[in-house]
Amino acid sequence: MGVFTLFRLLLLAFHVDGLYSLGAAKWSLVGRALWMGVRFDTVISCYILFFPVIIATVLLWLGRLTPLVLRAGYILITLLFSLSFLLCAIDIPFFNHFFTRLNNSIFTWMDTPAMVFGIVFTEPRFVLFLFVFVFLTGAYVFLMQRIRRRHLACLPRPRGWTPNVLLWIGAGLLLWGVMFLGIRGRIAKKSPIRVGTAYFSNNPLINQLGLNPVFSFMRSCMDARHTANQKLTWIPDEEALACMAELLHHEPALDSLSPIARRLVPHPFAERHNLVLIIMEGLAAGKMARFGNCDQLTPFLDSLAGQSYFFSNMYSAGIHTHNGIYSVLFGHPALMTKHALMQYFTGKMAGLPNILYQNGYQTAFFIPHDDQFDNVNGFLLSNDVQTVISQKDYPAREVRSSMGVPDEFMFRFSIPVINRMAQHGAPFFVAMMTASDHTPYVLPGDVGFTPRNRELPKQMTEYADWSLSRFMAYAAEQPWYARTVFAFIADHGCVIGNSLYDISLTYHHIPFMIYAPGLRPQEIATPGVQADVTPTLASLLGIDCVNNTLGIDLLNDTRRYVVFSSDHTLACLTDSLLFLYNKDLPDRLHRYRDADATNYCNACPDTRDEMKKVAFSWLQTSQWMIENRKTGLD
Repeated sequence: MGVFTLFRLLLLAFHVDGLYSLGAAKWSLVGRALWMGVRFDTVISCYILFFPVIIATVLLWLGRLTPLVLRAGYILITLLFSLSFLLCAIDIPFFNHFFTRLNNSIFTWMDTPAMVFGIVFTEPRFVLFLFVFVFLTGAYVFLMQRIRRRHLACLPRPRGWTPNVLLWIGAGLLLWGVMFLGIRGRIAKKSPIRVGTAYFSNNPLINQLGLNPVFSFMRSCMDARHTANQKLTWIPDEEALACMAELLHHEPALDSLSPIARRLVPHPFAERHNLVLIIMEGLAAGKMARFGNCDQLTPFLDSLAGQSYFFSNMYSAGIHTHNGIYSVLFGHPALMTKHALMQYFTGKMAGLPNILYQNGYQTAFFIPHDDQFDNVNGFLLSNDVQTVISQKDYPAREVRSSMGVPDEFMFRFSIPVINRMAQHGAPFFVAMMTASDHTPYVLPGDVGFTPRNRELPKQMTEYADWSLSRFMAYAAEQPWYARTVFAFIADHGCVIGNSLYDISLTYHHIPFMIYAPGLRPQEIATPGVQADVTPTLASLLGIDCVNNTLGIDLLNDTRRYVVFSSDHTLACLTDSLLFLYNKDLPDRLHRYRDADATNYCNACPDTRDEMKKVAFSWLQTSQWMIENRKTGLD
């Protein structure tokens, strides 16, 4: 643990200049980062010690812990920690070059080992790091040898069951529990410690300082090997990039930024307005009366739709909340089964937080539950969301389930926070993720809400809608209300009725509406997908910038194809056709507007091939931009 800390301090010494911008708070932030480092170091230490300790404890109980077994355990522990120290030494020049902690991208150097070793042994600072590694590891091995000899000298040799055996068993079980907690890194039920746990500030150096490079390296290797994170290689990347450049009207003058970058045309309505964006849990379009539902589940949203820009033909990027947050805020698609918020990626993404932050906006995100779930906290803080308000910030008595606090309480809690932001003078961007309309359902009975329906799932949708109405009522009383744009969109829908196809369209068809005092309402039937939210809202706010997302401004442009995925199934949709791709199934092409389940792939091969190419290009272009760090604004 001490050696890990020394390497962390050495890394800090090389980047201490990056702290000056933090002002007087810099040393308190450094202290917090170092404490965070102790947590990550504990995780790695407990992983290394766990199996040797388990084996030694059991053998001690059985009276068979021999000096030979003990020596073998010490040798294994010494080797594993020494290897960990080597990764720490490699991490410092890696971080100095890439400004990211050690990860599996180091394997890309293995194609040219001669060159790598030449660089290592001819660069004086690399030799310095190797010297530090040799010195610290030598000191560690020496101390371990002394500890091992002292341990062997007092090794107990019990004969049969004695009263002390019960004490040993109790102590051993307690030790196992402590080590398991150390491996998990957190007491919270929802998620163990993650890379994103280290991200607690808006400074990338502070955020990464607390990480242990062994943890970041092993985590990135494990994530890369998971089948859900395998690279998508349907067509050549060059073909995919060319297809998307044509569809999105890429400007060649912006080639250095990315293959799809183009200028965004500002809309004149809401220049320098604040923005409140609410991402609604599981709100399928089919739950609204406006789309034919007769259960009166969403009276508020149905009413608001008539006063807003209402986008009636909108689709979610995927079927998970993390898909929705990622695509809405950052303008990229769901990459099939990949968990975008979990990817170890420190490059900026030119989404709403980044665009608005660079234009002087304050940025915040509210979530009702644990912010470590889905790595929301880490991903957002590394992408210009200045503050993430989550379960840790709410009164414990208000936390009703694993989904955290009810929607209405989160909204009520947000008002004084937003008021404080408004007092700073700069415009603000606040995004919120609701959760009440998600199992486990907990319907608050003490807030004045009375449901119409008897079924609990329908009551929760009613409650979620009622909570939105309460938030707008709270907001209307605030001085910032008149200069604020409010946007509402779902993270995804839900299954309603039976589906004719291998993908549930009701799970993807979602409402999207933009409301602001003075906005002239209209319905917009242009097909859209969640990636379009970022450029549409940025345009409406009058932001003059580059659009480096895969979305379009639905107020000034139209799209011919909408692409989304349901984990293993990829869909491409036009105003009348639905193409479905799954590697384990034949391709399918349906006339979904006619509720026609006939497969028209053979009858319309050109249409099938074109839609397939667009779908493949949509995802592969996003993947290529992430891999090549082309997702930012500079």
